[in-house]
Amino acid sequence: MNDLASWGNLAITFLALVVSGVSLSKSSRAQNEANKLQQKLVQIEEQRERDRTTELLQADLHATLVKDDKSYRLLLVNSGKAKAQNLRIRLDRVPLENHCAFAGQPAPPHIGPNSQASIHLAIALDCRPPYEIEVKWDDDFGKDRVYESTLTF
Repeated sequence: MNDLASWGNLAITFLALVVSGVSLSKSSRAQNEANKLQQKLVQIEEQRERDRTTELLQADLHATLVKDDKSYRLLLVNSGKAKAQNLRIRLDRVPLENHCAFAGQPAPPHIGPNSQASIHLAIALDCRPPYEIEVKWDDDFGKDRVYESTLTF
């Protein structure tokens, strides 16, 4: 009877060893999957932080034509979170100061974050929109950033 009990104990011990091995394997696999998921989450958070930092360094300019009673204005809007500096404006591939719509008011040297600037234009029958506009500027993100569009009423 002792032999039978010894074999039984040995079988139970072996079975417990197999169950422990299977549990260890599954636990290790689950831990590896959790680590991979954690790495992906860290990468996503790092990308979000890079995007947020980039956004803080960029000016975001766009332009529209506005008509008030008898005057016309070029409205430049900076909806970004950084100052746009060293503004250069071209209408129909010509610097603003040399364009037929130039009314003598130079472009501002910069536009602050979440700000706008208005430039008077002299629009006449021989110099009417649409105008192709190109605005170049520098900001903390980079130099010679560009906005291009067609301006119409």
